[in-house]
Amino acid sequence: MSKKSYSKLWGAVQHTPCSKKEEREFGKAKKEFVMCPEGGEVYYDKSWHRGLEDWEHLKEDKKIKFKICPAHQMIKDKKWEGEVIIESIPEKKKNEMITLIRNIGKRAYERDPMDRVIKIEEKRIKEKGKINLRITTTENQLALSLAKEIISAFRDLKFKKKISWSHEEDVVRIILRS
Repeated sequence: MSKKSYSKLWGAVQHTPCSKKEEREFGKAKKEFVMCPEGGEVYYDKSWHRGLEDWEHLKEDKKIKFKICPAHQMIKDKKWEGEVIIESIPEKKKNEMITLIRNIGKRAYERDPMDRVIKIEEKRIKEKGKINLRITTTENQLALSLAKEIISAFRDLKFKKKISWSHEEDVVRIILRS
């Protein structure tokens, strides 16, 4: 049996270099700690973490640099990777939907501090008793899961989903129409 077929059969893990996009976004792996002055997120072991509380090997002589994290940089630059536009929502469902969106954002942040709901904007429309919501996120996958969970939680609104991807960047726009 060849080495290639053996790894397919047993699912052997092989080292794969990070993608060019990943390297552009986060830079090369750093040996020291990098702390975000905005929110206290810390970069170590090749990823961003919510803080140093869960790192048991921290020594007092460890070097710490301060640099804004990619999520806060996106927010500061008014950039986003995911946008969800929800059209014609009954006003009586607004608070429930906003609570769901915030909870999904909080859960995503706890899993990965670079995943955030940046902003939830409300816009009144001409149709009486209805509003539009616009949600921006730091990650396109978070926008996709937001749309999926909203459709699942509000089945009675019978949303139609339209997904548009940017050609140059990893930006996604999802429009939900009820």
